[in-house]
Amino acid sequence: MTPPDNYQIRRDGNWRLRVQPEAWSGPLWSEIRARIAETAPDKHPRTLRLTGGYYLKIYSPPKGAARIKDVMRRSKAMRALKQTDALSRLGFHVPPVVAAGEERASGFLRNAFLLMREIEGQPLIQVLRERFVPPLETPEITRKRRWLSRLAAEIRRMHVNGFVHGDLVPSNVFVGFDADEDAIFYFMDHDRTRRYPRRLPQWLWRRNLVQLNRIVLPGVSLQDRMRFARVYFDKARWGPRERRLIRWLERKTRRRRKECERVEAKVSFRELMRWNGPFAKNL
Repeated sequence: MTPPDNYQIRRDGNWRLRVQPEAWSGPLWSEIRARIAETAPDKHPRTLRLTGGYYLKIYSPPKGAARIKDVMRRSKAMRALKQTDALSRLGFHVPPVVAAGEERASGFLRNAFLLMREIEGQPLIQVLRERFVPPLETPEITRKRRWLSRLAAEIRRMHVNGFVHGDLVPSNVFVGFDADEDAIFYFMDHDRTRRYPRRLPQWLWRRNLVQLNRIVLPGVSLQDRMRFARVYFDKARWGPRERRLIRWLERKTRRRRKECERVEAKVSFRELMRWNGPFAKNL
């Protein structure tokens, strides 16, 4: 794997590193190694806050078939660095990656890490809860619609550029603010993000819409979801293709809510996804 221009390859024993040289230091590397050594293995990555405004994501050694597969492929940390850097170069807001590393023995992956700078942002759900829970005045309604439209446009742009986010749930979307206090959307967690040729069919991108759509969100109505879809489709009028996708998205959302949250009800989709309704188990 050739590192991006702003990263250097470093080696330390069995560790192979990609680092931004202006931010990397011996004491920082020592702290990372100490945190890795004291962190118990877990099937899910562990994220820790370090001094200096850094977040460290630690990946435990894979087991079973994944252990064999990882001999032939890059670690999740290195894949996350590659995709995060590619998104950043296209103007998407992502957490800046300072370094990534993987430790191998005889080709087998033992440990891996991703070091990111802290961003000035809050989770999407938190921002919606603090700013857009009814009753709202007209300026707040207008702002909510503008921000959701901007989010839809950014996700569309991501897909147009060939990217499929690995887990585009609301908790992986953070909101920052520019000088005019308008929303900036950060896309987090790119361990499983992939980039595909643009010519591939639409079904590769549909799973991101399901991931984002199945969560009940504070202050977000069915009308808001339909406005989001109109911006995402980028069409003033929907044809048969867009209508089929909307019907499919509703069916898939119902199924995922049943599988993930044990929510099953023969009610309208509006009632099922009403943020303060009886089926809003996410909040």
